[in-house]
Amino acid sequence: MSMEGGAVTLPAGTTIEASRETTQLGTNGQNVQGMLFTLTLPKGGSTSIFVPYALMGHTDEVARLFAERVAHIHSVLALGS
Repeated sequence: MSMEGGAVTLPAGTTIEASRETTQLGTNGQNVQGMLFTLTLPKGGSTSIFVPYALMGHTDEVARLFAERVAHIHSVLALGS
């Protein structure tokens, strides 16, 4: 996953959709408003990632969140190989 000019480039075959606005509890117990994004992986699996509104303008950080999640999923899937 990379970023060019503020745009996030996902790994080949991975798609992203904005799912819904929601609120989650932050580390200090406060409500954090944001949006859930659904990543669909090449083999059909999917995962949701919560992005706080405070991070929306920081596409480098959002790209990092997405890349970490995809990498972790691929690592777990590799256990079955």
